[in-house]
Amino acid sequence: MEIKDIMYLVLWAGLGAYCIISARKLSPILYILGGFFVFMFTWYLINDLTAVNMFDGVYNIVFRGVCAVFLIVAVAGYFVIKRKNGD
Repeated sequence: MEIKDIMYLVLWAGLGAYCIISARKLSPILYILGGFFVFMFTWYLINDLTAVNMFDGVYNIVFRGVCAVFLIVAVAGYFVIKRKNGD
């Protein structure tokens, strides 16, 4: 594992923890974003610890699909929360 890989793991874990912890105080949409960062942490960890390249072939398509679903759910959740609060 290179230092760059470790930095990515720390980044995704830190962002995930921060979003999940501060979601109650700031906005419930952060639970979704925290879940996304936990997914990113897990994906990068699997990529680093196994011989399988998780960013190649079918795995890359699955990765992009999951990222797109998180994006759509996060944007939809944002608009639902914004409409519910009357902003």
